[in-house]
Amino acid sequence: MDKLKKIIFSENGMKLVNLMFLLSMLVRNVGFIFVAYIFWIIYLVFCIKRTPAQSGKMIYKGFIGFALIMILLNFYFMLRAYFPS
Repeated sequence: MDKLKKIIFSENGMKLVNLMFLLSMLVRNVGFIFVAYIFWIIYLVFCIKRTPAQSGKMIYKGFIGFALIMILLNFYFMLRAYFPS
């Protein structure tokens, strides 16, 4: 867990998140986009704990809400593709 924290808090933390989103576009694996959003949420949670400003925390929470909505939408469309009515 400490190694993950060091990677996320380093300057390469956001690069890792961006790489995950890039790979999710290139690979087109159904579950890979979920992993990318989960990595982004983890990054944002660590940013919330690190940020002293209340406005920054609210913006990060808004991004977490957006990521959760996108996960739910992707899950809905995935189910709709596998189980058409």
